[in-house]
Amino acid sequence: MKIVITGATCMIGQALCAQLIGMGYEVFAVVRNTNKCNTLPPESEKMHIVISSMEQYDSLDQKISIIPDVAILLAWEGTRGNNRDNLKVQQDNYSNNMNAIKSIKKLGCHKIIIAGSQAEYGPWYKEEKQLEDSMSHPNTAYGKYKLKLFEDASEFCKNNSIKMYEPRFFSLYGPEDFEGTMVMTILRKMMHNEPCQLTECVQLWDFLYISDAIEGLICLIEKECKTGIYNFGYGEAYPLKVYIELMQKATNSLSTLEYGAIPYPVTGMVNINPDVTKLKALGWEPKVGFEQGIKEIIRELEEQEKQLFYMKKVHMNVIG
Repeated sequence: MKIVITGATCMIGQALCAQLIGMGYEVFAVVRNTNKCNTLPPESEKMHIVISSMEQYDSLDQKISIIPDVAILLAWEGTRGNNRDNLKVQQDNYSNNMNAIKSIKKLGCHKIIIAGSQAEYGPWYKEEKQLEDSMSHPNTAYGKYKLKLFEDASEFCKNNSIKMYEPRFFSLYGPEDFEGTMVMTILRKMMHNEPCQLTECVQLWDFLYISDAIEGLICLIEKECKTGIYNFGYGEAYPLKVYIELMQKATNSLSTLEYGAIPYPVTGMVNINPDVTKLKALGWEPKVGFEQGIKEIIRELEEQEKQLFYMKKVHMNVIG
């Protein structure tokens, strides 16, 4: 099976490329530059690097010489910080990804997976689980243009006999996660016994470990199933305080947990509680519980700190 992946060096892309290569699939990893290519599996006859900026996605059919069995679109700028509400950035994301879909269609691909987000639904204030057919009220430019891409891409794919799927990811975490996430920030503070300023942490939350997310994507790649949205979460939600205290236990931290030090935003307390029944119907089940996943991240962070210490020591010896 031949698979094209855009955004191949993001956390999901790295893990997915490694898994697919390990399964013997042929992967065409589309990257914007070669700087992060060392995060991908070693180059082999099964791994192909395709250099393309997002602005060049309209010519992917000229850069890729095979007919892909599946194309997976993961690339998206401005997923964090102020750029989530930057209209120009999010409009460009939409346009570039629509161009990618049209270009991939020229290659003869008949199965496309686009990375969705919980942001497409908008804030969820209810305690019950959030279904795929829940009303969407995105409140950020990021969420609005992700939703617009899903709607317009669905129509395009339907008109061109292409099967399209959108996994909507809820709170993914893992060793290669962005440094500024709540999990990574709090873990580093706990590992150094620093105080942790938090909200009251009574909101419901659901965390999905990266390897379980990849197994879900493999189901969408391999199985003949109903097109459309699939919620990607663990399927069990608990008050955020439960996860915080599991993190403290896993790190044996002496950090003080300052609940209530950070107020909830004026928009209110938001829950993360996806219903994953539709994904489970494909035979998928999450395997990595939160405590196990956190221990994996801690091992990686400890290794990074050891390497950093070693490099500093070598540097000091050289200077000395």
